[in-house]
Amino acid sequence: MAESVLHVRMKDSVSRELTEEGYSVFVEPPYAPSTFLSWASYRPDLFGVRASVGRQEYALVECETRPSGRRLASKNFKSVDVQTRLNSDLSLRMILVVPRGTFARLDSSVRRSWETWIYDAGGFQRFPKASGGASCPPHA
Repeated sequence: MAESVLHVRMKDSVSRELTEEGYSVFVEPPYAPSTFLSWASYRPDLFGVRASVGRQEYALVECETRPSGRRLASKNFKSVDVQTRLNSDLSLRMILVVPRGTFARLDSSVRRSWETWIYDAGGFQRFPKASGGASCPPHA
């Protein structure tokens, strides 16, 4: 099935953003392009990796044009396995990208698991993962 124009635009925009942040970005990789990370029965829309001495950083990105709790629950994130290098800090970002006006469809618990980027043609409005009972982003 062909991807929608919106989905392709979202992935392109996120890819540019992550590249500007210094990540190497892989589009729908069938396997994890890092020896320190693996997954089974899962393929993110985008995968970013940024590494330096003493630091491993990964970004798993899901772009959802019609976000729903059921769709997110069907992703096999439990199959993601990360091995930390000795004397190294680890950062694993799970980024959910949704079009403006669709975030309200999701349960508020999504904010505790995902860094959320609200997409529109002008760019992104970013919201970090919530640490507690945070509410929905305004006008999302």
